[in-house]
Amino acid sequence: MNLKKITETNPTIIRQNHIPKEKLIKGEYYFGICRNARTARWDGEKFIHWRTKFGDRFLEEIKCPEDENHYDVFFAYKLVDWGTEKIPLKEDYKD
Repeated sequence: MNLKKITETNPTIIRQNHIPKEKLIKGEYYFGICRNARTARWDGEKFIHWRTKFGDRFLEEIKCPEDENHYDVFFAYKLVDWGTEKIPLKEDYKD
C-alpha cells in the first residue's frame, strides 16, 4: 500500500482503499484520514482521536465511512502502534 498516494486529496483513492468496518479491531490504533486527525483508535463503534482547537486538547469521536454519509469520517488505512500518548476508551476509565 502506498501511503503517500493514499494521503493525497483525491476522494476516489481515499474511499477505495480504506479498511472496511467489519475488519477493524476494537481497541486498535489506525493511521488514516479525517479533517482533524491522522491517527485514531477504534472502540468497536466509532473512532476516537486527540484534537487541539484554540489551544485546548480533548478527545473527539468520529464515525467510519459505512456509518455516515453527510459529515466528516475517519478513513482507516493501516494498523499502527499507539506511540507516546494513549487514546483512552470508555472501559479504560475506572469508577
